[in-house]
Amino acid sequence: MGILSQRQVEKGYFSVIGGFPPAEILKELKDYNGEEKICVACTQLDSHRDYLGRKKSEYKKILQEWIEFLSTETKALKALHFNTHVPEALFNAACCQENLEELRFKWGSYSDLSPLENLKKLKFLYIGSGARVQSLEPLSKMDSLVVLFVENFKKIEDYSPLSRLQNLEQLAIWGLILKKTPIKDLEFLRDMPNLRSISFGVTIRRKYTREELAALHETLPHLFDIGNVLKGR
Repeated sequence: MGILSQRQVEKGYFSVIGGFPPAEILKELKDYNGEEKICVACTQLDSHRDYLGRKKSEYKKILQEWIEFLSTETKALKALHFNTHVPEALFNAACCQENLEELRFKWGSYSDLSPLENLKKLKFLYIGSGARVQSLEPLSKMDSLVVLFVENFKKIEDYSPLSRLQNLEQLAIWGLILKKTPIKDLEFLRDMPNLRSISFGVTIRRKYTREELAALHETLPHLFDIGNVLKGR
């Protein structure tokens, strides 16, 4: 019996949980009241109507306060979402949160994912728009992961390291909407027996025949639609 509910399997974990209401998205640390699950938008404030015209030093101070909090109050949070750009220093600070079970980055300038290895309790991970990501090796060591969503990893084509994630139930690999990201093949899926769902928004370089896909699909039933894979390649 897996951890995900049938609805989460069918709809996608991060689709089911949805986003935080705008009124509950925190911009400044002073608005944090000790909640275990929060969504933060502490960058790109120069375009927010309530922050227009402020000095750059004020924006930097808001960001730095979050970085210091996340780096020092390391047992504060169980779920952390970022709704705006995440610079590397903020990414690294988030990875200091020892009790995190859920982490979502909408997009950011992170390149080295190795700080994520600190998160021994993490089950649900969403890494949006990771165009600078260099390697999947850090992710392959995160044995506790149940759900993994990665987007626009345009420097990565070989996803075989993810086959080590034997507890993974749901995997999503996506490119940007208007530019699909290529991946090498689907062979790594054969070594992931606990997968219950997978979704692709990428181009698959290996030219699978319908028969080859049918054989793979037979090994891994209900994981993907053969027609969509053929269409997307």
